[in-house]
Amino acid sequence: MTNGSDNVDQFLIAPASSAAVGDLADFEQALQAVPGAAVLTRAGRPDQPRLVVAMPTDAFEQLRARFGATLIMERNAPLTPLSP
Repeated sequence: MTNGSDNVDQFLIAPASSAAVGDLADFEQALQAVPGAAVLTRAGRPDQPRLVVAMPTDAFEQLRARFGATLIMERNAPLTPLSP
């Protein structure tokens, strides 16, 4: 799918509507073809699932072009400890 990138970030992925729940499964299948990508967390209810995934940013752009009409795809802001 992509040539890969060292620039890996976290993204929140969720269906834009209950009719798009199947597209989340299709997204997860497509994610398997991305080197360096992984599902970090699965959460939500069966009718409102969501994923937190890590993937290269160039792969995110490609997947957003494919699934952006039916999935909410946003950069995640992971929590980090505060520095003293």
